[in-house]
Amino acid sequence: MQSRAEDWEVPVHCARCSKAGLIEIRMRVAERDLTFRRCGRCEAQTWETTDGPVPLVHVLELARTR
Repeated sequence: MQSRAEDWEVPVHCARCSKAGLIEIRMRVAERDLTFRRCGRCEAQTWETTDGPVPLVHVLELARTR
């Protein structure tokens, strides 16, 4: 798969230290689209859906095998 310039988004800045270019991993868990972001400078970590931030305990609950 080739990357296209229009596929790239503006870098997200860390809410804690303002560093640009967070590590971002997008995935689908239990029919929900989730985004994990981690800052390489201060190590802040967040999980988000299109609705906003999600606590880790909720992500783990989604990932649990039923």
